Amino acid sequence: MESRCIGSAAFWGVCMKSGFALPGTVARLAVILSAMAGAGIAQAETLTIDALYPARDRDAAQVGSLVVERFGGRDGGELSFAIEGALNEVIVYGQPYFRVVAERSSAPADAVLSGIATAQMQNQPVEESRKECVERDGNDKCIREEQVKIRCNRRIVSLNSSLRMARIDDGAIVYQRQIFKSDQVVICPDRQANRSLPDTVSMLVEQVADEVRSDIAPVFRSDAIRVLEGRKGLDKDQSNRFKDALKATFRDPGQACSIWQALDTEVPGQSSVVFNLALCAEQRGELDEAMTRYRQAQTLLPREPAIRAAFDRIAARQVAEGDYNAREARLGGTGS
Repeated sequence: MESRCIGSAAFWGVCMKSGFALPGTVARLAVILSAMAGAGIAQAETLTIDALYPARDRDAAQVGSLVVERFGGRDGGELSFAIEGALNEVIVYGQPYFRVVAERSSAPADAVLSGIATAQMQNQPVEESRKECVERDGNDKCIREEQVKIRCNRRIVSLNSSLRMARIDDGAIVYQRQIFKSDQVVICPDRQANRSLPDTVSMLVEQVADEVRSDIAPVFRSDAIRVLEGRKGLDKDQSNRFKDALKATFRDPGQACSIWQALDTEVPGQSSVVFNLALCAEQRGELDEAMTRYRQAQTLLPREPAIRAAFDRIAARQVAEGDYNAREARLGGTGS
């Protein structure tokens, strides 16, 4: 599952991955939330949408089994192993998405992924400024500083890779791409690189493997989508219940949706209620109902960007489900 930073999470620099805080964020998150509560800062309420989204290359994603050849180039071997591992780890609806066949195995496969990868390093001389003490008193305390230039070195490491996947039965190329990744760091007498050259190459290799994985396989993603909070048109009691629904979005989304459903019968066409009920339907996977309510919300809020984003999100989900079911039918699976 991929990680996403959305809304207030992106603002505070806190992301989630596979339902757990990314390393180093747990303590930050606790401090941030405590500070926000103490300061009385309002937090945006969200509903989480868990859904399957399509691969970037939908034709390549139709492959059921493949062989990852040992790539050429100085760093091709490491990249081929990284891609093989990344594809082996793709899980969709609890099942491995690909059957990755060993290169010298006699087992049948649908396609072969081949490629070449080579890393290069460049050094560029650069200068940086530092404050340096140029005069001290009798107690060796600095009494005058000047800006001085020091010589440093910018290390640029790049990884160039070319990849191609072809079907075995007819030789048709179903995926072809050149991927370039780079990293640079400035090394000075008083500041060393935070990772070695081999570690940097390995990092770039993993980035390329992640790119290939996203290219040729669908992704299951969790997105925290903000609900709308405007209460125009509600009386005091209805407004209070609406606020109760906002508070319930995290601990009990079903309760929040039930409150909005009741309000919708009392105040039909209240824009926030209509949008939030669309989001509730989307969260349940009832995409036809969600689209109906989003269209209603669009007539009430024609300039609301969250509605356009919802249309795009649902369209992508429908494509992903259609692709997945077609692939499962062709491969003899049951689909979603």
